[in-house]
Amino acid sequence: MNLRCPHCGTPLPAEASFCPHCAQNLRTRHEVDTPVRRWLKPLKRTLLLLVLAVFGWAGWLVYDALAPNVYEAWGELTYSLNGNDYYLFLTCQTDATPEAAHTMQVEEGGVYDRVSRLFVAHVDSGQDAGRAFFNQMDQFQTRVIQPPDSPSPVVCSLPIDPNDPYDGLALTTLDFTGRSQGPVEVEWTITMKNGDTIFLRQKIDFQRVDTAHYYPEDYPMDTIEDLQALVDQIQAEVPLPTVVRIHLPPVTYEGGLTIDRRGINLSGSTDGQGRRTTFLGPVVLAPEEDPLCDIEHIDFVGNSTGTGLTVAAQYRVLDCSFTGWEIGLLVGGEAWANPKDCLFTDNDIGFRFDSGGTYCNYTDFTNNTFRNNTVAVDLLRVPGLRTIDFKFCLFDSNVATILNPNNHAIDTGGATFT
Repeated sequence: MNLRCPHCGTPLPAEASFCPHCAQNLRTRHEVDTPVRRWLKPLKRTLLLLVLAVFGWAGWLVYDALAPNVYEAWGELTYSLNGNDYYLFLTCQTDATPEAAHTMQVEEGGVYDRVSRLFVAHVDSGQDAGRAFFNQMDQFQTRVIQPPDSPSPVVCSLPIDPNDPYDGLALTTLDFTGRSQGPVEVEWTITMKNGDTIFLRQKIDFQRVDTAHYYPEDYPMDTIEDLQALVDQIQAEVPLPTVVRIHLPPVTYEGGLTIDRRGINLSGSTDGQGRRTTFLGPVVLAPEEDPLCDIEHIDFVGNSTGTGLTVAAQYRVLDCSFTGWEIGLLVGGEAWANPKDCLFTDNDIGFRFDSGGTYCNYTDFTNNTFRNNTVAVDLLRVPGLRTIDFKFCLFDSNVATILNPNNHAIDTGGATFT
């Protein structure tokens, strides 16, 4: 039987697999799978996982670069933003010294406050950067973390703008007593507009000290000789940090008093006829060791010469009066002291600040009355740069109100002048 090509009809040789005339296949061909090497499949799988890992790592880097950051530190830290390095720190000191921890001496029955201040400076120059940093902020908050069983919990105020660059960018006030339990943690939380969060913390602890009270019923102090002898005895026998408080009777001391070794608190009194503790001679407070003390509720009456009260230590002068002196109250040496709720009348100079130191403390010289003085206030030399506040002061019938030869920063916006 002659076979012919089904495509062109040409006779075909026996058992031909293709037509020699048209070259078409005469048999059906089947594709055969090429065998895959066994090691190639795991390799492909590994390469796939590696590619996925690379893309995942790249994505994490992008996320990490764009995601908000959290910073935590005690007392101080450096924060970089938009090419600027900012130095942030906390302190309870008035001289802007960074403090991760602050310890305060307290008496059992005392009532106290402390201010935690936030400062921001440029790292390179050390110059204040508070405003520039504030513009990058969203908000800040403060809280106190303290023992839950404290018999007198510390109360923390909301942070406020101090309105004085020398007090930092913001401050919060801590109110506590001698019974408050420490240490406590003051935590500042600063949230930036870019989403970053800064936790800056400060530890506050309390050192309880003994208090020695001296009352006129128990110790002789009716005459200036008795009082000076008592002061000398206390200075010789009672070491720091014990706090000494002398409670003076409502008598008139004919002479003056000197405290020159250790700080002593002096508290005057008033009898039923309205007579107060009064000194007719000059009083000098210039202890070599001078923890912050008070002198309060005392009248200083002169005869147009000398200085009624000289303070060359850390003192607060509260509710005292100065009448008839060449200088009523002099803050000198290298000290800082501030009068508050005091009366200055008929002095050549009511109050003079003439300190060569650098330390400053309370700046609220508030609620004082200056009347009929030749010069009410003479700010000859004032340490530091912080603004003195004369809020609620009355200046009445003085020849000169405030002499300020060095143009120290003062605020008289809340004072009254007549």
